[in-house]
Amino acid sequence: MILIRNATILTQDSKRQILKNAAICIKDGRILDIGISHELEKLYKKRAKKIIDGEGRVVMPGLINTHTHLAMTLLRGYADDMPLKKWWFEKVFPFEGKLKAEDVYWGSLLGGLEMIESGTTCFVDGYFFADAIVMAVEELGLRANIGIPVLDFKCPEFESPDDALAAAEKILTKPRGAELIKFSIAPHMLQSTSLETYRKCKKLADRYKIILQTHLAETEAEVEYSRKKYKKTPVRLLVENRILDKNSLVAHVCHLTDDDVVLLAKSRVNVSHCPVSNMKLVSGLMPLKKLLNKGVNIGLGTDGACSNNNLDMFEEMKLSALVHKLAEKDPSAAEAQIILDMATINAAKAIGEEKNLGSIERGKAADIILLNFQQPHLLPDYNILSNLVYSARGNDVETAIINGQIVMENRKIQNVNENKILKIISERYNG
Repeated sequence: MILIRNATILTQDSKRQILKNAAICIKDGRILDIGISHELEKLYKKRAKKIIDGEGRVVMPGLINTHTHLAMTLLRGYADDMPLKKWWFEKVFPFEGKLKAEDVYWGSLLGGLEMIESGTTCFVDGYFFADAIVMAVEELGLRANIGIPVLDFKCPEFESPDDALAAAEKILTKPRGAELIKFSIAPHMLQSTSLETYRKCKKLADRYKIILQTHLAETEAEVEYSRKKYKKTPVRLLVENRILDKNSLVAHVCHLTDDDVVLLAKSRVNVSHCPVSNMKLVSGLMPLKKLLNKGVNIGLGTDGACSNNNLDMFEEMKLSALVHKLAEKDPSAAEAQIILDMATINAAKAIGEEKNLGSIERGKAADIILLNFQQPHLLPDYNILSNLVYSARGNDVETAIINGQIVMENRKIQNVNENKILKIISERYNG
């Protein structure tokens, strides 16, 4: 049993309550109780094996990154300041073509460390060598939904889309004890994945009741490709072919018609917004206001470190808010609460986990982070919510708890030897 006391708790519950001088009791990986600190201390202090003093700290749900490619940390700084076509075909694809499972393991460890240390406790991934990602994630103690990528051409792990689907089925039927890891199927995008392959992916997703995730309408070139080949926008094509529904998560959607927005809303498709990556690659800007007005559920993602170049969800929140204020010419647009929802409770809903994750409530999984608010850039705290979105940084996270287990305490990673990992990464991959 863990007792966190004397803290300010940002619950993200249905009332969006912020509790002062509050406490949380954690037992068997779940939030057992939450309330006034002195009352919970009377109930649980003697039974608690671990007591964390939360004075000067803000406790909140762990952040959920709804779109990334974890092992692409190995490409951080490798392909910057160049057009997307050159970035992809001259740098990223050739690099990825040489990757082995061992590389993905080390890249995933590196990315996982960065996530934990910046407050992310759960993420949605899509990359090659899923077993290597699983190994790294399990060692770190992270929660993840790992997508098995499917493309219509040869990639580092698979010779064909049928090979990828067969591998996915093997992974999905393999007995696993880790409740922290779930899987999804991840057809890449329309320019690299045929409609027939999308249909096969959807059939598999429905059979195993898993999420289908994909890149969608990320670039103008993708939309033009779809219109030319299929005479439809990417959104209309996949909705009309029953590929997209409430069990789908689509990333980017920078180029949408008004009709596309309506289709996404009616089909209850979940969206992952990746503003930093989209700005860096000049892909476009997702129409946040239009999607919100139609009731589309939107999470937040960093994308991979090759196009971001970090995995800091606090940075992603701030820049997401600012870019939409500018785009709308309205300082009240993309307000802090909307943005924080995208990184927590909306993100949980996007992966079908809203009953388990995304807020601090009794019975939910204890995925919790503590931020040190006793710092110059976080004081005064007139508005804790605003400070979190506009002032906080990933390295303000002091302690991270996932499924009731402390994975970082006072900035020290608990489950692996961080220095050893960083030394190996430096020796293997530095230029």
